[in-house]
Amino acid sequence: MFSISEIAEAVQGKIEGDPNLRIKGVCDIQDSQSGYISYILPGKYENYIDNTKATALLTSNSIKVDRKDKTLIRVKNPALSFIDIIHMFYPEKKSCGTIHPSAIIAKNVKLGSKVEIAPHTVIENGVKIGDSVRIGAGSFIGSNSEIGNGSSISPNVSIYHDITIGNNCIIDSGTVIGADGYGLISDKNIHYKIPHIGSVSIGNNVWIGSNCSIDRGTLSNTIIGSGTKLDNLIHIAHNVIIGKNCLMAAQVGIAGSTNIEDNVTLAGQVGIVGHLTIGRGSIVASKAAVYQSLKADSFVSGIPARPHKNRLRQDVIIEQLPDILKRLRKLEKEFSIIKET
Repeated sequence: MFSISEIAEAVQGKIEGDPNLRIKGVCDIQDSQSGYISYILPGKYENYIDNTKATALLTSNSIKVDRKDKTLIRVKNPALSFIDIIHMFYPEKKSCGTIHPSAIIAKNVKLGSKVEIAPHTVIENGVKIGDSVRIGAGSFIGSNSEIGNGSSISPNVSIYHDITIGNNCIIDSGTVIGADGYGLISDKNIHYKIPHIGSVSIGNNVWIGSNCSIDRGTLSNTIIGSGTKLDNLIHIAHNVIIGKNCLMAAQVGIAGSTNIEDNVTLAGQVGIVGHLTIGRGSIVASKAAVYQSLKADSFVSGIPARPHKNRLRQDVIIEQLPDILKRLRKLEKEFSIIKET
């Protein structure tokens, strides 16, 4: 348990209410419990404040609420500060620095301090692993790959040879990094596989969800920039370059040699054909198919992807088509009668 004053100090917040109140943990604003703390944002969840059982609430400096019997902690960004509070009650598990005897580790592997290696892990020659890295059970690390300090590799991850992963990355279970891309040369209806001698380079603070496939480059590297976060079930093809701080939801597919610039957001099931450039800060709505390069700060949707505002106007017109057709047929009928007379 923590007191409100301890929590407020951790998030640099201002208290309204009882600073000595003891808090048992964190809870959702709706699925709430007495003695716990939740949070509200301006314009969101404000209508729950009267009914929530939470004893304390984290909120912004600007929001005006009647706190009644609640204790408030005011901060600049409640959602962001709430992460710190969650960490207080549920601290991240640190590497215990143990290596399970069933792990198979080549002799010339370089291990940093406090590296945790779970059962049945296989680590090949020339691998370099930084400090406080955790590698889950059944994972494979191919020869000459590097994993930076503080990164976490979940169980059953396959990292092929010559892959570089930065500091504080999270790779979730079932993900494959560094398999050959779908590079083929066809001649007389016979398809020949192109050798892929490039690699994959992943920056710092990257999160890659479960069951993702990130192909190695053909000649140069596939690159994922620092701060980028990938959801589950995403495919990144060979030679794709992804910039910094991009967000990609589940089932995104990016074809080869496409350049995704910084701070791009791709919603669920977006597909992007190869050899395009998606300008920095762009947003692609869910299920969109992108066939042309996008300028910076574009917002597109649909198949094929077009500017979202234009598509909304087109949708309005499409909804009116049955009525327009009905009126047109009526006018044709009236014109036909006039013509006959």
